[in-house]
Amino acid sequence: MSIKRGQLFTLDYEDRGFDAIVVDPDGLGKGRPSIGFGFRMMERHGGLPTSTIDNWLEGVPNNDSECLKVPSGKTFRVSRIFGVDGNEYVVLEVSEWVALAADVLKNPGKLRKSTRDSLIDFLSWFAIKGFYADAYASLKGSYTDADNRAVSAWMRSRLAGITMRNEYTKFLQDKGCEEWYEYANWTNYIYIGLFGKKAKQMKEEWELVEGNKNIGRNYIPEAKGLEAVAHCEDMTPRFFVRDNLKEAHDEAIKLTRRKYIDID
Repeated sequence: MSIKRGQLFTLDYEDRGFDAIVVDPDGLGKGRPSIGFGFRMMERHGGLPTSTIDNWLEGVPNNDSECLKVPSGKTFRVSRIFGVDGNEYVVLEVSEWVALAADVLKNPGKLRKSTRDSLIDFLSWFAIKGFYADAYASLKGSYTDADNRAVSAWMRSRLAGITMRNEYTKFLQDKGCEEWYEYANWTNYIYIGLFGKKAKQMKEEWELVEGNKNIGRNYIPEAKGLEAVAHCEDMTPRFFVRDNLKEAHDEAIKLTRRKYIDID
């Protein structure tokens, strides 16, 4: 299959279409193209507003001097590429976007905290996906589409869970929990209510059973289990109406089981 400069394609990124373009068909070696994407994609997936990126644009269009100059003073080369659809695209190669995001986090200037948080998630995603791709290729000899979908599902659960976990922890703190064991007790309460096992036991089971073809029909995969826990933690504060943490947890567990576990 011939790969051309300006070739457009869409890849799956966090369940959303990620529009990318071939910068150089042999950018990483013969037959190994370098890939880029535009300002709008960085706003959508990295949280960096296009208006901010536009303000960093310097130099002469269609010239090697055109670049993005970020708050630290560093510059990142911009490419203007005509796509196979006849439209012109202003893009940065993917590794340049990653380097730019890292630099902006070190020297954020006037960027909002929400934008910085989005950039952290963006970098985390690329780092984890890249590591697992290399690890699977080394261990299994390949990194398949099925592997990619599995890693993506697991990461969505983990990243969403981290955000909800922070909100849940703050909720418990507001309701008087101060010691580490109080948080651990409520975490175990959720795990026992959902899976019949404490958090440590369930995580050990996930490590042992994942990928085993002989697992039981009712086994809950880790990605789905983590999503259920995150959902339960998210719902608990909503049921806190009578100053009763146990009742709030019980109602959230009941609803979560109905949604994720007790399915005919």
